[in-house]
Amino acid sequence: MTDTGSASDLASLEPLEPLDGSAQAAVADDPLASQRGGLPAPGFNLYCRDKSFYRFLFAGVIILVGCLMPFTAELSRAGYQTMSGGFFTLIAIGMIWSWWGSIANNRPMGVKWLLFAMVPLISTIWTMATFDPAAAFEAARAANWVSADMPYSAGWSEMFRDMFSTLAKNQEAPRKVENFWRLFGPGVFFVFLGALIAEVGFVLGVVGGARQNKQEQKAKQMAAAERRRR
Repeated sequence: MTDTGSASDLASLEPLEPLDGSAQAAVADDPLASQRGGLPAPGFNLYCRDKSFYRFLFAGVIILVGCLMPFTAELSRAGYQTMSGGFFTLIAIGMIWSWWGSIANNRPMGVKWLLFAMVPLISTIWTMATFDPAAAFEAARAANWVSADMPYSAGWSEMFRDMFSTLAKNQEAPRKVENFWRLFGPGVFFVFLGALIAEVGFVLGVVGGARQNKQEQKAKQMAAAERRRR
């Protein structure tokens, strides 16, 4: 009876579904996929050799880090708590999400988020161009965010001079540079840096793709001319 019951139980089981085309392609691309257990490595694919995918993912991470930092001298308020910072955070999350998926699938999936990254880039460039340390200091002092005797670099050129003075072991220069970045908002700089990396990589990718297409078209024309001569 035991053998009969086992046979009937096995007969009632549904047959396994065959592998579809996508699963077969994944096994063909990665011969060791069946031997690995658990989730794949985060943000990494052995068969994704396009370095721009990793560059765009890192750019999104930098923007997100900037949104978690202050945009003003108020250290208790992060950038994502502002309207513009919240919008930048959504762009950063979209970039991380899409380019993480691009690395996993080995094909670009987040080009539209690179276009959206132009918004924080333009915004932060404008903030840097119009930044007045004296006005920022007065506003921060009136709000009791900083002390009245806080030293700071009076402008971008002075800030860079103070950075070199720091290398010369000037004791006051490091404080002035640090307070300058506090008045400016360190998160704004990181958002600018991440957006700049994303847009520069996007432009270089477009230029490189256009150059490759031109070379392929030229090669086809040369091959067609060679066939006509024969």
